[in-house]
Amino acid sequence: MATKNSTGNAIGVLADVESIDGGVTPNASVAEEICAAVNAVDADMAALAFSELPKEDNYESDEEEEDKGGGKKKRSWLGKMSKRLFKGWRPKTSDDETKKLIMACRSPTASSIGGFAIQDPEHARLCRSVLTLMVRQMGKNLLKGANVMNVSFPIQCCQPRTVMEIAATQGGYSHLFLPRAAATQDPVERMKLVVCCFIAGMVCTSGNFLKPLNPILGETFQVTYSDGSRLFMEQTSHHPPVSSFRFEAKDGAYTCYGFLTFTVGFGYNRFYLSNTGIRVVEFKDGTKISFDFPDDRWGNVFWGEMHHESIGPQTFVDEGHGLRCKLAFNPEGRKGLPSDYFDGVLERYDPADPDKEGTPVSSVEGSWVGFCDFDKVRYWDLRTSERMTTSAPPVILPSDSRHRSDRNLLADKDYKGAQEEKLRLEELQRADRKLRAAAVAAKS
Repeated sequence: MATKNSTGNAIGVLADVESIDGGVTPNASVAEEICAAVNAVDADMAALAFSELPKEDNYESDEEEEDKGGGKKKRSWLGKMSKRLFKGWRPKTSDDETKKLIMACRSPTASSIGGFAIQDPEHARLCRSVLTLMVRQMGKNLLKGANVMNVSFPIQCCQPRTVMEIAATQGGYSHLFLPRAAATQDPVERMKLVVCCFIAGMVCTSGNFLKPLNPILGETFQVTYSDGSRLFMEQTSHHPPVSSFRFEAKDGAYTCYGFLTFTVGFGYNRFYLSNTGIRVVEFKDGTKISFDFPDDRWGNVFWGEMHHESIGPQTFVDEGHGLRCKLAFNPEGRKGLPSDYFDGVLERYDPADPDKEGTPVSSVEGSWVGFCDFDKVRYWDLRTSERMTTSAPPVILPSDSRHRSDRNLLADKDYKGAQEEKLRLEELQRADRKLRAAAVAAKS
């Protein structure tokens, strides 16, 4: 049986490499200790770590208190946001009818709980081993989000793709919606098509349980899609991690641009990713539709069927035409539905008074692992949609993710070599950050 002492040295290494200002000198010994620690975790150690978790979630926005006169009552952040956004609006179909609709069109790898279920038992083992080490090392500080963003994750729980490479897959169904959105003169129809485009794209980026590699400051990524559209991405900030992008149609009929950053939280048998940032789709006629991100949750990270969900509110806004579409993923008050269900309303609103309740124009509901309907009309169906392929352009920059040594060694299953390179690149990034900070300080 593995014990805490048998992995103590490697846990100490994780504590060192998480430091931005300190860190360790990457070498083969450090890489070996980290790899050995992950492999040494057994069920007893995982159970001990799990027992140390609090029974409530520790996530800075996960719970808020609401005073209704009889004392304060706990309300989840999702429930409060959903209530504020919809103000009582809900579809008139029963939950039983809605569940039949959902189950009739659903990805074969979907979880019965909601979202996507993990498919590879070995991936689940690796994820749980790493989380066990982190909980034993950082304890409740980890569960409160302290230093999580700075932790150097062992390479075994990573996949040979970066965050930007995964994000690039979200454009997989754009050819079905954005050209039609650019062609229509109806702002309402255009909004519906943009909403469907990005709901469909959630399928493309989900189902990732092994952690993607964090892009290095200045790292880039380019792809060309099979319809000729192109995507350019760059990591524009180290801490907080910010990825910026620009997506261009081949004929210039539309562009999409924006940025994404995130924070991490832990709960009882759960892991959260709170996404912030903005995305904008701009058309030739000047119309701009901006929208934010729902949040991500990985459930049953220590025991049970591990699965990935997207939850919370999302809003699409066309300020120029006074239109917005408000969605709620896993909405409060619906009984017995998988968490991938969403509903919402497309409404006219006053841009000068955005807090004022709008006038409904259309209702929307669906499951982001299967379909999207507006007013009971099917706009997207996973079963009949063909995803685009991507390829590298003829010339890529030296800073492209495809050139990363740790990524390529990991793809070759050279875990020790990949861990060494990962530590080396992280140390170089820390040194670079110090130089940048010193240069800024010298100018001020």
